Amino acid sequence: MSLRRLPPVHSPLSAAALLAGWSAAGSSSAAGRARAELERWIAARYSPAATLLTDSGTSALSVALTLAVPPGGRVALPAWGCYDLATACDGAGVDVLLYDLDPGTLAPDWTSLRAALAAGASAVVAVHFYGLPVPVAEISALAREHGAVVVEDAAQGAGASLGGRPCGSLSEGLGVLSFGRGKGITGGRGGALLGFAAAFTAPIGDMAARLGAAPAGWGELPKSLAQHLLARPELYAIPAALPFLKLGETLYHPAHPVGALSRSAAGILSKTMHLAEAEAGRRRANAAQLTAVVHGVKGLRTVEPMAGSVPGYLRLPVIGPAIGPRLAQDAAARALGIMPGYPGTLADLPGFADRVRNAGVSLPGARELATRLGTMPTHGLLGPEDLQRLQEWLVAAGAA
Repeated sequence: MSLRRLPPVHSPLSAAALLAGWSAAGSSSAAGRARAELERWIAARYSPAATLLTDSGTSALSVALTLAVPPGGRVALPAWGCYDLATACDGAGVDVLLYDLDPGTLAPDWTSLRAALAAGASAVVAVHFYGLPVPVAEISALAREHGAVVVEDAAQGAGASLGGRPCGSLSEGLGVLSFGRGKGITGGRGGALLGFAAAFTAPIGDMAARLGAAPAGWGELPKSLAQHLLARPELYAIPAALPFLKLGETLYHPAHPVGALSRSAAGILSKTMHLAEAEAGRRRANAAQLTAVVHGVKGLRTVEPMAGSVPGYLRLPVIGPAIGPRLAQDAAARALGIMPGYPGTLADLPGFADRVRNAGVSLPGARELATRLGTMPTHGLLGPEDLQRLQEWLVAAGAA
């Protein structure tokens, strides 16, 4: 019996990156060089007017909502997605108007989004789920009609682009990046808020001053070392067998105060940022092989990338009959890194529903995604035998 177990996602993390993180944590000059290199990379790739480096992507989104939504205002939020979307709203203290999604594209349902804007949303969060770009230009045009700001959530968008521009740089307002352990480019943790409108330049600068000096981040280094050693198919069964780690679970975390990106995370990112594009290329190649199989299996389909986009394919979303709940109980699928999507709508999330101001709205697309969507691993650790086993699983799923 093989002990090989595939992690659902993978972010390249080298020994050199860990050494850079260690050096930056212990030396303010090394940390300064690493941070400057990271900021130059962000400026060259995304061209923001202002950048705020934070302790997580969720924190970056929370700050974005604080800046984009006036006191008493509301944000239009996808009705289905990572529960960290809810956490960011909690951190910003904003009320929510949910909008539905098109299951075929993961883009907004336009009628639903228009209704949320008409109901008074001051901002719209547009999310590139699993690295599949959504039409930010069209969302922005609709938002402008209602005087709303678009916050582009590119936390899952590493390696993805639209019209030749990287996801995270497509909004006229604000963009959010994540450098968490499973986001394709990692510092162990961390995030960035990118400001594109001149109106946000001074507020982002003020927020950076309030966050103060970056912490060393010594406590983050053991977790990054464990990721480097254990998040590979030969050893991933070890952390996966520890239930207290809650790996692969969709959790609703309480909000916490926003912090600055640590020195250790900046050091790690100064090396891993250069690995992201090659890894995205491997994900696209693996996704293409799996997609070809899905297209030949009756009852299964993939989410189709929009024209002019280059997906990052952090994972490959596959839609089929009741595939989400079935995967939640399928240990063999989990050993292959196959996971259910997000298990419910944000309207049904206990502890968050009180913040939603249109909880009774019809959300057929979001509910379909919660029950019919599963995700396949695409990362560069997949070998030929892994891809063969994933393809066999897809064929069997279509026959079930």
